[in-house]
Amino acid sequence: HTAPVDKRAAARGLAAAVEEALAEAPQMPIAHRDDTPLPLVGTTPPVAQPGRPPMSQRATDVSGVMLAGGVASLPVGG
Repeated sequence: HTAPVDKRAAARGLAAAVEEALAEAPQMPIAHRDDTPLPLVGTTPPVAQPGRPPMSQRATDVSGVMLAGGVASLPVGG
């Protein structure tokens, strides 16, 4: 069984070795900030997004009414 003093000395030696290794390691950047201004309007044409497909205004209105009616009927039907 080793004495506690020996363990403390070993721990200090290990900590010193870690500090030395960290001091020798090259400092690499961990973040990058790009301050160039973003364009307000891009050149990419619009594309349909996932989810509900693009519809006419009338179809959108009717769909909204149908969804609202379906939600309203949930408490009634259980």
